[in-house]
Amino acid sequence: MSLCAALAATPAYADEQAGSAPAAKPAPSSNAMVNLVRLLVAQGTITRENGEKLIQEAEREAAEARLAAAAPAAAPAAAGNPAAVAGGQYAVGNLPPPPQGTIRVPYIPQVVRDQIRDELRDEVLKQAKAQGWSSPGKAAPDWVHNLNIYGDMRLRSQSHFYSKDNSDFVPNFQQIVSGVNGQDPVPLDLINDPIPLLNTRQNQYNLLRYRLRVGVDFNIGDRVKVGFMLGGGNDVSPVGSNVNLAGNFTDRNFMIHKAFIQARPTDWATITAGRIGNPFWSSEALFDNDLSFDGFAGDFRWSSPNGLLDGKLVLGAFPLNFGALNFPNTSNVKTGVPQRWLFSAQAETDFHLGGDVFVRSAVSYHHYINMQGRPSAPCALYLGVTECSTDGTAAGFVQKGNTLSFIRRIVFDPTLPATAVQPQPQLLGLVQPYHILDGMISVKVPMGENTDVTFSGEYMRNLGFSRSNACRYGLAGQPVNNGGSGGNGNICDPVEANRTPYVGGNQGFDLQIGAGWAHPNRPGQWRAYVGYRYLETDAVVDAFTNDYWRLGGTNMKGYVIGGTVGLYKNVTIGGRWLSANEITGEPLAIDVLQIDLNVEF
Repeated sequence: MSLCAALAATPAYADEQAGSAPAAKPAPSSNAMVNLVRLLVAQGTITRENGEKLIQEAEREAAEARLAAAAPAAAPAAAGNPAAVAGGQYAVGNLPPPPQGTIRVPYIPQVVRDQIRDELRDEVLKQAKAQGWSSPGKAAPDWVHNLNIYGDMRLRSQSHFYSKDNSDFVPNFQQIVSGVNGQDPVPLDLINDPIPLLNTRQNQYNLLRYRLRVGVDFNIGDRVKVGFMLGGGNDVSPVGSNVNLAGNFTDRNFMIHKAFIQARPTDWATITAGRIGNPFWSSEALFDNDLSFDGFAGDFRWSSPNGLLDGKLVLGAFPLNFGALNFPNTSNVKTGVPQRWLFSAQAETDFHLGGDVFVRSAVSYHHYINMQGRPSAPCALYLGVTECSTDGTAAGFVQKGNTLSFIRRIVFDPTLPATAVQPQPQLLGLVQPYHILDGMISVKVPMGENTDVTFSGEYMRNLGFSRSNACRYGLAGQPVNNGGSGGNGNICDPVEANRTPYVGGNQGFDLQIGAGWAHPNRPGQWRAYVGYRYLETDAVVDAFTNDYWRLGGTNMKGYVIGGTVGLYKNVTIGGRWLSANEITGEPLAIDVLQIDLNVEF
């Protein structure tokens, strides 16, 4: 029994002459707890409704205490003076009955009173916090309690180091495909005009960048949530959330990274629609950490009765491009452009083994629709045509690595001599389809309090890849990259003996070992890791893999070593060194050093 309840059950030992109470007030109670609560109500500390609840609870506990105290006293009292027992005059001890109109008030030592005060304060504050009435008239509105604000800020120093043995003729396919604005494919005359090339020899030091993200979630009832996240970035790359600090003091873009509605129709199912974070468990070899998905995702969970095994199924449908709504723009006869989608499914299992050993595994399948470029019908640009029939199948954004080919079949002006230079503005499309099977496993073994050693691995295979795809359209659609050495330079030469070999590949894997705190965010907490990655040309869509390992894309192999240390609460500093070379093609080895200062809130 608490001290408050014990006090309510204590009999009187000191007499105090009773006075008449004003008519507007309730009669004083012999229960000190009841009187104290009434005083708090009168002073406005608690509401009358909550006060009545406390009084009812105090009176109930007092009644129980009186019944318990009366039981042992009944027997001796009945033997000596049954009438006294019946009248209730000698409930405790042998005190004489009080004079008429007297109210008994117990004497309470100071130490007991202090303890009662503390218990009462804690009880009242606990109820006030739960019910939101701690400050009458000043309680926050309901929407404040349903609002969650979060975010992070990262400052990064990044340096690029190039091998002196690199080729100095590596086309900048990102600029060729995306053009200057990064939005729509821009035809470039790669036959008659200079080809944009990558920097492969000149080192770049201390490229200072920042990433700022602020998110807000609103809980709409118990089952629905609306959220969005704003942050810096650029409109050229889907994986570009870093902004250079050197911008001539100009204002920077503030973009929508997320905007979604999420519903939980049951405790085991979650449906999310809009612009969302990556709903799948994967490494950055498949999907960059900053990549946002547009579309729909469903998350369905289950657990075994013994709690040792958890499972999850994630399904998603994501539109990539709805196609031009008015194509061709200058023709009165419009043509439909195929829409591009990504359909994905992932099955995940989590095993909780003895000794806090945790094993996580997942298998996923990502099926891209209409990603390949298609050769156009003969296109007579010299007649004033500005668009060819399959321009809508041109690649949208690329980094580097995926196999590309020309898609425009340009017809020359027959009235000009054969030696005349005629413009050939071209567009590039992806050669291979992408139907990616992805498997992941992670084993976490505790090595101390709150620390662990984690081994993780991922294997990716593009099931849609076929070497015959490279030449399915003959010379008109042959690849412009990923050719090996030898032959006459034509990958799709009709004479097989004259062909240059096609060296594209469809496999990749990512391995990593990490140790320390899972998520360092306090002073002295740390985590270190080392990893190795191998990613062939068409193992994944190079547009969506991370943009820092060999500065983005596929056709790379290399290692990473890094770590993170906590400085203050939610403030960490980290660094990593990434070294990678090409797998095939022109030599291109790039090392990247990143040093990050991260703040979360």
